[in-house]
Amino acid sequence: MNKKEEIMQSATHLFSEKGYSSTSVQEIANDCGISKGTLYSFFNSKEELLIQVIKHNHNKMLQQTMNVNLDSSLSAKERLIQKLVVQFDGFRKNKDFMGMLLRALPPRDNPQISLLMKRIRIAMVVWYKECLIEAYGNKVEPYIWDLVFMFQGALKEYATLAVHEKKDIDFQSAVRFIVGHFDTMIHHTRDLEPVLTSQEMVEYESFEIDLEPESPKEQINQLMEDLHGRIKNISIREESRQDSILAIQSLQKEIHAREPRRFLIKSLLLYLAEIEECKPLVRRVETILQTLQTK
Repeated sequence: MNKKEEIMQSATHLFSEKGYSSTSVQEIANDCGISKGTLYSFFNSKEELLIQVIKHNHNKMLQQTMNVNLDSSLSAKERLIQKLVVQFDGFRKNKDFMGMLLRALPPRDNPQISLLMKRIRIAMVVWYKECLIEAYGNKVEPYIWDLVFMFQGALKEYATLAVHEKKDIDFQSAVRFIVGHFDTMIHHTRDLEPVLTSQEMVEYESFEIDLEPESPKEQINQLMEDLHGRIKNISIREESRQDSILAIQSLQKEIHAREPRRFLIKSLLLYLAEIEECKPLVRRVETILQTLQTK
């Protein structure tokens, strides 16, 4: 373990035990046997340290599950099972990190932390989607988002019992039980209409599993494109469609202006948020703008 990883491990333990706000940089440095100045040579702030801890642990889990793909002797369904077992084992072995996520994070009004946690949540949902399609093929695609959230919900409850209530659960048996019942459910879903459609889940479908964020400017531009595409595809009066497109263009221009007029940006966002299908994207724009204003 290198020094940077050692610092992150100490931070994870202390954040979980004492809480993020109650843990000082000096305490983390003392736990590692280094000076505060040495710690700051790796991380600019306690907040950056927290962000790197979250990214590091999440990426490590994904890498461990990806290693399952290297075993060509496994069937597609068996790979699904083993990936989930690896994920569960990681939760159990990394209780400090799980405790930190649930109990020790700073207030959710912190835009950077909120945005990162949202990206991780979406990344995990997209990962489950890819795992299910790999295991079951095209037949699950019409209902994939409903299946993903049902699947994730079942797994989450077993993980909570094992990690937080310390139940001695055999993850191999639990995963096989869940997958076995999903086999039956998937074969009896054909006559049902999906609740979660591609249109409703566009934010997830366009997401790439990569926690290294784009620059705020790139994120804003992508969201403007997503909003434009959403407006083009929803069922509204043509006059309203053209007004909304003009609002998006004006919003993008104002955000990138040398001296943005906040009252105008706020007004345009409120206008676009009145369209139900645009609300999730508008909220993401607002979060990024909050992040820029706190720098």
